[in-house]
Amino acid sequence: MKDFFLSSKAITLLQLFKYIEYADESPTLKEIMLQFSHSKITAIRYLKEIQQDLTELDPQLKLVTADNQYSVVYPVGCSFGATIFKLRYTYIVRTTKFQVMDALFKNNFSSIQALSEAVNLSPSTIQNIIKSLKRYFQHFHVSISFRGNQNIVGDPLHIRILTVYTYSAIYRGGLSPDFVTNRSKYTLTVKDHLSFSQRHQIETLKAVTYFDLIQKKNIVNLTPKLRQLLTAVNTVNPITIELPGFSEQTLQDESLLLGSLLRLLVANYDTSADKTVIAQTILALDTDFTNDIQLLLRDFFITFKLEQTETHFFESFYYLAIALIYLEFISVDVTDFLEFSISTSAFKEENINADPVFKSLQEFLNDEAKIYPKLLNSTMGTMLNSLFFFLLDYNVQIKPLKINVQYTKNFYAANMIIKSLQDVFGPAITFIDRIDQADFIVSDSYENSETLKGDFFLFNNIFNPHDWSTLLSTVLQQVYGKTFYKTLNHDCVSKYH
Repeated sequence: MKDFFLSSKAITLLQLFKYIEYADESPTLKEIMLQFSHSKITAIRYLKEIQQDLTELDPQLKLVTADNQYSVVYPVGCSFGATIFKLRYTYIVRTTKFQVMDALFKNNFSSIQALSEAVNLSPSTIQNIIKSLKRYFQHFHVSISFRGNQNIVGDPLHIRILTVYTYSAIYRGGLSPDFVTNRSKYTLTVKDHLSFSQRHQIETLKAVTYFDLIQKKNIVNLTPKLRQLLTAVNTVNPITIELPGFSEQTLQDESLLLGSLLRLLVANYDTSADKTVIAQTILALDTDFTNDIQLLLRDFFITFKLEQTETHFFESFYYLAIALIYLEFISVDVTDFLEFSISTSAFKEENINADPVFKSLQEFLNDEAKIYPKLLNSTMGTMLNSLFFFLLDYNVQIKPLKINVQYTKNFYAANMIIKSLQDVFGPAITFIDRIDQADFIVSDSYENSETLKGDFFLFNNIFNPHDWSTLLSTVLQQVYGKTFYKTLNHDCVSKYH
């Protein structure tokens, strides 16, 4: 759904732009044709369109060719990161679907004819777009009507979720929705020292919330149970909305909702210590719902034989509680807007057998659903599968790469190598004396490596920076290949296998 407003051609153009940017060497026309299975005529046409689109963004931003190789030249103060979001936004706002939807959100039309005149599209075109938008809105339990004083019809909470996730997916990078409100007059109390992306997400949430309140008069009223839970979630780093003309209860509910949505949209608004405090506050509510979450998490730790350290348990509870509060009380499927879909094909491409882990997690959730049907009866299994995959990976201790170091040219070099690698890789590696038990062997000599199970690295000169760079890169590859996917490589004994 996050690409609902992008045509298939626009998606291809964005992929082509990324391919040119990320290629190890500037690709040739032939390489582009092969990569995208395009004919020569189509590839050239698409490249010209990208060139025109970039120039529209900035006359100094150019797609150039040299020796039949394509690359992008950025002016001072411009980067790929900023450009890709602007280019994506350009393709979205060109679409008639976006133009109609944006008009429906910002105004109220008495008929399709009135909307047709406002956006300069024929009534028949509008009708087809409305049909498509209705299917999109159905995911949020929201509909479109021309019979009342609002075209966007539904529970105010569902409309808010629709607006937040839709506009957050469209206005990315440094772009913000242009809702016309006088929100700049009013402050929004948030924590200090936020990143640019965190502030941008807050601005999007603020723009949507203030527009709904000031212009559309759509007020969200939380149920007592949800209010109690969100109050606990916002016990640390609360966000406070200050607007005249609204009741204290309304502003409290709106502040709680905004703060909770921010935690779903933005990573690490809360520190590790904050998450522990929030988890403890939620647990202190001592309700059937929160107690069931705690018992579910304990079952998870016991089933997969995970070490229940206080920090990991409370942080795991924090993530699980926030997800289940959303699924239980808001229950709008937004999984297609966020990265909740685990692609097993990516593991298979690397010859990693992930099936046992995914099967174990699914069987665990199926069994727990019989015990906690109210928690795990959601149709949004994708979010839960992804979350429990994360919780398993997060709580399994990494198996450090076992390294043996041998050096013959002087008596202190081996210790220098050990200390330097430990400084860089920390607990991801460990050093052992028995070379026959090592995963990785570093030596300046011949160790008859064919008879050893560990991979061998010939380290020629400790005073050569290039040799150090090569060693660090090689160790990184060893750590990644042998221990990084700790969930998949760990001997995780469970009742399922």
